[in-house]
Amino acid sequence: MSDKYANSEYTGTWKATKASMSGVNLDVNKAIGSFVLELEADGDAKAVIKGEKSSGDWEEVENGFKLKDSQDEMAFTKVKKGVVKTEYSGMVILFEKQASK
Repeated sequence: MSDKYANSEYTGTWKATKASMSGVNLDVNKAIGSFVLELEADGDAKAVIKGEKSSGDWEEVENGFKLKDSQDEMAFTKVKKGVVKTEYSGMVILFEKQASK
């Protein structure tokens, strides 16, 4: 598979940094624990939620990206460069792109 997303602004590591429910800000680590996404240039995706690892695919869409695995699909909407949001377990979660190592 080619690196179809080699130049995508979404390729890289994303970490959940903020959460809110019904307009109330929550401590993301208390609400859901650690939530990290790794989007690779070939379209593969890995997620680690509270230490549980899963993998799937991702694709760039008009206003962000979608994650897909065998059971589910999550849509992430661009808020601004380096920040996306999604709904998860009734919460709105903001993810920030992490600096490359």
